[in-house]
Amino acid sequence: MVCEKILLTNGTLIDGTGRPPVHHVTIEIADGRIGFISQELDNYPVNENVKLIDLKGLVILPGFIHTHAHTGFKYLQNDPLHGYHKEYLAACLKEGITTIRDEGLTTNATIDEVISHTNALDGCTSPRILTSGKVFTAPGGYGGQEPIGVGSADEARSRVREVLDKGIHFIKTALEDGYDPSTFGLPKLNQEILEVICQEAHARGTYVSAHVTNAKNLQILVNSGIHDAAHMIYDRLDDGLIQQMVQKGVRIVPTLTVLKMFQDKFGAPLLEQGLDNVRRFVQAGGEIGLGDDFIEEEKPWYTLGMPWEEIRLLGQAGLTPMQIIVSATSVGAKICNLTHEIGTIETGKKADLFVVDGDPLANIENLRKVKFVMKEGKVLFNSHEN
Repeated sequence: MVCEKILLTNGTLIDGTGRPPVHHVTIEIADGRIGFISQELDNYPVNENVKLIDLKGLVILPGFIHTHAHTGFKYLQNDPLHGYHKEYLAACLKEGITTIRDEGLTTNATIDEVISHTNALDGCTSPRILTSGKVFTAPGGYGGQEPIGVGSADEARSRVREVLDKGIHFIKTALEDGYDPSTFGLPKLNQEILEVICQEAHARGTYVSAHVTNAKNLQILVNSGIHDAAHMIYDRLDDGLIQQMVQKGVRIVPTLTVLKMFQDKFGAPLLEQGLDNVRRFVQAGGEIGLGDDFIEEEKPWYTLGMPWEEIRLLGQAGLTPMQIIVSATSVGAKICNLTHEIGTIETGKKADLFVVDGDPLANIENLRKVKFVMKEGKVLFNSHEN
């Protein structure tokens, strides 16, 4: 028997919008999407085509969106596609992450190979992957393995069109000239070329995310029309630039885990400035996403699955559990340009959600107690009914 609809009943809903939780809710799932959401449903016609799942005492959340990972890691392996690491992707899905934004290849695979491999991933064992492919940079500039170096506006326009035609979801660029000795003095894209990259991406209905680690380069990128910054900068984010970013809707994925790791490993005093930047950015109305720049497992900072260290550090920066959840859901959807499809539990959107045993607003650690994961209406993990 194939059930045409699923009814999730009696749960408490945190819908990802920031609104207060809704108790004793019923959610209809049909054709992979949210049908209706109601607290007043006593006479719904239940038959063999409807599966009831009682979530009494449990909390329902939108599937989380990891907005800065590198799923093509393990670039030292012989196979350039080894990086689509099934263990990592499966761990993410099992812990409630239903979408991952890949912020640039760390393998020497071609874009065609990566698009083909991404499309072939088993949707039942992997979150959806949104990939930027190669990083756009100046010839000889910063950008990971085999970036796309563009030396003119015309070349930039042509290469943006080329990669988007291949199926890339968004464009990643980098403006870097000094976060460690290996990057000092590297060539950078000028503002004219950056503006062309942003304009061409926007004309094709997508956006540009940017690697940046200092305020000077962030100002250039904001002036050029970037959609989001892929890191919190390492120096002070001044109040004037914060206001510009808030007014223009430029979001940040802070990747505070990187700052914590650099501080712990190399003694670089970066974390306190990063925490202060996040605190002031959010207090001013800025929006941040959840992402830790995952490349490979490096304990204790990076583990397979949910970016727990990043969640802890966001709390240390002053975000409430609700603010962290919103960052990982509705703001994540804004960053991915997918607010019409994912990020909140609302009628018509894809049925991406997970269920936990315990109130994450009382203790964010309750997000660890995952009982149930659904992606596009398919139950992919369920310990609740076992």
